Amino acid sequence: MKSISSKIISIFLIVMALISVSSTAFAAEDEELTINDNAKVKVGDRIKYTLCLADTTDTIIGFELRLFYDHNYLELDKNSLNFDKFNGVIYNTELEDMIPINWTNISSPADFSKKATFLSVEFRVLKSGETDISQFVSEMYGDDMTYLKSYTWTYDISVNDETIVSDQVPKISEDEDTLQKKQGGIINYLDGKGEENTPDKDNHSAVIGYTVVATEYVDVTKDVSNSNQNGNSSVLTTVIIGAAVLIVIIAVAGVLIVRKRNASTDSSEDSTNNDFSVDETNENNK
Repeated sequence: MKSISSKIISIFLIVMALISVSSTAFAAEDEELTINDNAKVKVGDRIKYTLCLADTTDTIIGFELRLFYDHNYLELDKNSLNFDKFNGVIYNTELEDMIPINWTNISSPADFSKKATFLSVEFRVLKSGETDISQFVSEMYGDDMTYLKSYTWTYDISVNDETIVSDQVPKISEDEDTLQKKQGGIINYLDGKGEENTPDKDNHSAVIGYTVVATEYVDVTKDVSNSNQNGNSSVLTTVIIGAAVLIVIIAVAGVLIVRKRNASTDSSEDSTNNDFSVDETNENNK
């Protein structure tokens, strides 16, 4: 009897231990935050997001960038924003969920031909769930003042100075206000690369914003070939109308010239007939 009781007690203790372990595991999972689909961090962790740039063929003399996060999940350390290669960067950490960043310096260009830190910023994890840290680059240009066509964006995330993800492609923000108002010369591609150094030029997906024309938002992602065809059609129509107007003007001018010439001829003939009449009168008088 004692043997059976001992076995029952042992089984009970084992079951309770398993329940305890499972509960701990579930509790730990409930406290976990997933960032950009791949970084797993815990509530209370202090994380560092490092944005890197590489493979530029031109040095950078200016850029405009917006960095996005969700304040419900991540608390920004406003004093942590750091730029290794830039001096005199203008930014605003007082806005909710977005950090606008701007820099220009023609006398001290930044070289990112090799991978280097573009910026870094730190957050404290507030609650579990899923969230993103994303960006949108409005401008990034070199000495010739044209946008960069070769580059590679990546990011790292570390927790307590330990890197948990590295060399990941940054997420591009689809913030509506930014897409409508901040689309600049450069294009944000989903693979993090420029149009000249992407390995897949035939399938180079982009997130492109809008431009304001006559108080209406016009989608600039429209088919370039259709745009060219419409443009060519518009030019052709203009040429045809212009030619028609020119022909009418020439025709009217021609009619006026003919009429003027006829009037001059009639006047000359009348003048000649009068002279003859005078001569004939004078001759009769004689």
